[in-house]
Amino acid sequence: MGKTSTSTEPVSSYAEAMREGVPFRHPDGALEYPTMRSRPQAEFTLGPMYRLLLTGSLVVAACYSLWMLARIPSMPEQVPMHFASDGSFNRYGSPWEMAGLAAVMSVMIAGCAVLTRYPRVFNFGATRVTGRNIQAHYKNGVQMMVWLVLSLTVLQIVMFGAIAGDWSMTPAVWFAMALILGSMGFFIVRMLRIR
Repeated sequence: MGKTSTSTEPVSSYAEAMREGVPFRHPDGALEYPTMRSRPQAEFTLGPMYRLLLTGSLVVAACYSLWMLARIPSMPEQVPMHFASDGSFNRYGSPWEMAGLAAVMSVMIAGCAVLTRYPRVFNFGATRVTGRNIQAHYKNGVQMMVWLVLSLTVLQIVMFGAIAGDWSMTPAVWFAMALILGSMGFFIVRMLRIR
């Protein structure tokens, strides 16, 4: 039976660090965190703008979902439920289908918001996570998740409004998708530049 370590002291063997879930100390003394278990707790706080974006997005998403669900009984029996890339409708369905869509969107938005509390579980890709840059990686990852929550909230508003007939699906859906992909791209590029 192999030795099980409960220590969080850094080790000088990368393989052992991976196996034991502890930090790896390079010969030059620099620390590297090869696993989620080896990473330290986050030591930063989000600025007021990011806290406002996160809280505001959650409140707007919840209120808009409830408002749209309350409108379902007054909607026609068939509403557009699927759209082609040009914005035309290609499937109609019961407005009650929005309840399922609201549940899925709510879980996605809330899930991303919850992840902002646990930056240790983020995947930082091929970047080297060290003692010098770990807090910067955490902060960048949490900021990306805040923007993703905001972007998903915008997408939810666009979709529900189009289903309810409040506005056209295009070009608003393209704006929402650009916001999602653009913000994620920005923070991924920024992550790759953190040294």
